[in-house]
Amino acid sequence: MKKTLIFVSAFVLLAVSAWCIKIDGKFQEWEKIKTFYTCPHRFLEKDRSGLDMQSVKLCLGSKFLYIYIDGRSVTGIKPDKGWGAKKTSVRISFRSAQSPLNRVRVATDPTKPGQIKVSYPLALSKTYGSKTDKYWAISSFGKKYAFEIKIPVVSSTKGIHVGAKDKPLIKASSKTSTRKYLSEVLINTVDMKTHRLVDTIEFAIKKGDL
Repeated sequence: MKKTLIFVSAFVLLAVSAWCIKIDGKFQEWEKIKTFYTCPHRFLEKDRSGLDMQSVKLCLGSKFLYIYIDGRSVTGIKPDKGWGAKKTSVRISFRSAQSPLNRVRVATDPTKPGQIKVSYPLALSKTYGSKTDKYWAISSFGKKYAFEIKIPVVSSTKGIHVGAKDKPLIKASSKTSTRKYLSEVLINTVDMKTHRLVDTIEFAIKKGDL
């Protein structure tokens, strides 16, 4: 009996760790998560360098929303060897479908490894993460580059909010069962050398998506 319990416990721990997403620039765990949004082709500007986004994955945990964004590293309109992606700032905005003024913005900065800045209207921005406790990371596999980002989430009677309590919903409780659209998401990649937009996508999070 004791040996059985030990075996079951070990199996559960291994299963949990296999599904756990760690922000470390290693993306094997993302292979099990389906693509949430496929990015449409965008005409790239010749004077801009960064990440040309191709797909987005989302995974909701108990404390964080995990986001994976992959694509091509480009310099101008041509693929490069990573220089464009490595100087990219990823900026993610969540806007409530019920109240557009209720929004949260999350930004990475290539000069601040592991840190994200979370901003709200009429409130001071908050910084999360460090080089050792990473909230974002970048890496490459083949010719693709990818960012992984984790964003704090908070639970309430309405459901799960991104960023802080009463901010945009990303998962609704049974009390908000009539609400179909929860949040609209806008993701921009920005060339931090010129501060110009490189690529942009927008999609909605609906009830039952996460």
